[in-house]
Amino acid sequence: MTVMNERLEPEHYLKPAALFRAIWKRTLSFRKKKPDDRFANYKGVRDITVKKGPAGLGIMIIEGRHTEAGRGIFVSDLQEGSAAEQAGLNIGDMILAVNRDSLLSCTYDAAAAKLKQTEGVVVLTVCSPNMKEGEESGASGVSGSQTPNQGQASKPAPSPAKPEPPADPATAQLRPNQDTVIEINSNNEVLGILLLGGSDTLLNGAAAVVLDIYKNGCIAKDGRLRPGDQIKDCNGVAIAKEMAHERMCLTIKQKAPKLKMNVYRPEPIVYDEIDVELTKKGGRALGLACIQPVQGTGVYLGELLPGSPAEQDGRLQRGDFLASVDGKDMSAADAATAATALKLCSNKVPIKVKRFKIK
Repeated sequence: MTVMNERLEPEHYLKPAALFRAIWKRTLSFRKKKPDDRFANYKGVRDITVKKGPAGLGIMIIEGRHTEAGRGIFVSDLQEGSAAEQAGLNIGDMILAVNRDSLLSCTYDAAAAKLKQTEGVVVLTVCSPNMKEGEESGASGVSGSQTPNQGQASKPAPSPAKPEPPADPATAQLRPNQDTVIEINSNNEVLGILLLGGSDTLLNGAAAVVLDIYKNGCIAKDGRLRPGDQIKDCNGVAIAKEMAHERMCLTIKQKAPKLKMNVYRPEPIVYDEIDVELTKKGGRALGLACIQPVQGTGVYLGELLPGSPAEQDGRLQRGDFLASVDGKDMSAADAATAATALKLCSNKVPIKVKRFKIK
């Protein structure tokens, strides 16, 4: 309900036409306000009203960074004929809020959850970061339409800015420290990829980390992924922190003609360093197997031998990169050198490893 503080003169009570003009003038003043003052610094801010049906909103989003608008949630694709497309949402638009709930500091997972939880009529506050100066947003669903001043000829509205579409996922190259959507033709063949992560491992986060890529697999043939890349979702299924390792792998290593992934590439790659001291018992081996990666230098740990000192210690896991053994640098060692160092060490041996860190 709108409370009008504007005082009406006594004669207005006797002249309905004058009263109607006063009310209409006040209504226009409200409609001219921007959708939300929080987003005054963004280009082409508008509200789009979408009626969510059984098929959903029909929006695909990515978390990315625009040179002017900064980091945020962007529309990467629209389902043809969807409610969002018909309401005037464009590929490349930045979603600022969902039902007035800001997305400015949201991650991809949080934004996807908010959109999924919406029901019925949904108000999306969006902007057009690629809009040039002097252009106006002409998409449907814009709130705050204005009428030209009386006595002035109305000028034809300029055509809306056409946002630059995102790169074709089939050919898009991964950019450092950004989310990139890529599409890989797998043709139901073996991917040839080794993954780390999962709630039942020591590397837990909302992503699967690429540890190694085998030759002749679909991933190697595609040539865009590399060790250290973080896969955030695959074919529309997000990798959640609650996923166990096996379920995470099944989500990505699925038999499908094509795999559409949202991938984050950290550059430089960030590691956690872990120092442990293991003790040989009764002349038994430490239980560490060293594997030389197909791509890159050094060695990483394979499966720990059950019941071994390494397995019982609980601080090491498969996929950790061997950094040093008993103070000797192993960062560039091959598998034979690392295995010899572990075999010839004393009963108590300090070991340092490096572990991928999920963003």
